[in-house]
Amino acid sequence: MKLKWFLCVGLFFALEACAPTAVSPQTEPASRPTVIATAVAQPTETSTQEPTAVPTELPTPTIVRATAVPDPTTFTRRFDRFLPFANPEGGSNSLTGLVRQGDGWQLERVPYPPGLYVEELGYALGTDSVDSDYAVATDRLLAWSFGGGAGPGNLAVGQLFIVNVATEAVEIVADNVVSAGWAPNGLDFAYILATDETYELRWRTAAGEDRLLAVDVPHTLKVSPDGRFVAFTRESHYEVDDTPPGLYIVEIATGFETQLSTLDRAGYGGSGLFWKPHWTSDSSQLFLYAGYDDDRASEPHPAGYVWAAIDGSFSHFLPDSAFLELFDEPIHEPEHYRCMDSPPLFAASKLVVGMGECPPFGGIPEVSQPVTFTLNPQTGAIALTNKLIVPNTAQLLTWDVPGESVLMLYGDEVTRVEIEQ
Repeated sequence: MKLKWFLCVGLFFALEACAPTAVSPQTEPASRPTVIATAVAQPTETSTQEPTAVPTELPTPTIVRATAVPDPTTFTRRFDRFLPFANPEGGSNSLTGLVRQGDGWQLERVPYPPGLYVEELGYALGTDSVDSDYAVATDRLLAWSFGGGAGPGNLAVGQLFIVNVATEAVEIVADNVVSAGWAPNGLDFAYILATDETYELRWRTAAGEDRLLAVDVPHTLKVSPDGRFVAFTRESHYEVDDTPPGLYIVEIATGFETQLSTLDRAGYGGSGLFWKPHWTSDSSQLFLYAGYDDDRASEPHPAGYVWAAIDGSFSHFLPDSAFLELFDEPIHEPEHYRCMDSPPLFAASKLVVGMGECPPFGGIPEVSQPVTFTLNPQTGAIALTNKLIVPNTAQLLTWDVPGESVLMLYGDEVTRVEIEQ
């Protein structure tokens, strides 16, 4: 499923100027890439660049069948920041990131190798890889060649492999894999393996050590920025061993699990980037979007976010309705229907998201305005902090300093915008 269809779910509300009142939500129970843009102090008009031509014929990639310990010194960092959701002019089959340029940022893009065919992998490297994961530290991709269903829930699985983006060498890792994600070092990774009895969350090191972390983990995972934990979900529609559904973390070193939330997605939402748990940069908090209300969940709920601290100090559910109530005029008419044009940026107790008017027949907004929300960890209350003063055609990219400033793409220039504190 294309990423843009994921990006239209979530929050729905109008962007009228207002003096908001904090609203309490429900509390939950227990080669060289193409240069696209250069950072500047203020946006200026520039000419539109033509997309870079991609070769139609490429050499057959090298297949590595034995696991070897990569030497980090042999990798050249392509980006300082990876932008998993941003693909300007490149479609979903490209890698996009930011590189430091003096006091600012430069946006760069490198296409995925298109049309590479290997007997074991088919055309996997030329397909839409919204579930792939890129490691900035080692310039490598974890990607899948999907092929059928497996496990008790017959989930989509495939062959997991590692692609060295610079050399196009391919290392085949395992079969029957649902999802996978890098550790920050770009050497170790977590993955979900489908077996006949369950779905195993496993951890593999660069040296090839492979061990079990948890069972009954059907869909999503995300390694924390500090490399200590893996966040994952258990979901009632795919229950195997009577484990309680909800949002969990497991400590990699010890295998100790902690349940942070009883939220149950019941298998809805998929395993792509938008649906994974989202860590704050300091690894202290997690957000997880659940976009459905269905009676097959053990505890049916409206669409919204789970927001929890990994130390267990709080766990809240932030329904979409709590955001809607912050605006003077509730949305009733189709012409005022609002949706999210890009995934939010999450920081400790803060959320920034670009909002705009949805197209009549679905899709992402043509124009949007970034909005900042402040979250109260004690009560779970939401407050509308401010609308960022930027052109409404600017694209929200990522944090500059988490919780303090964001980076926006306007035309072909990257600008830094302060967040009101």
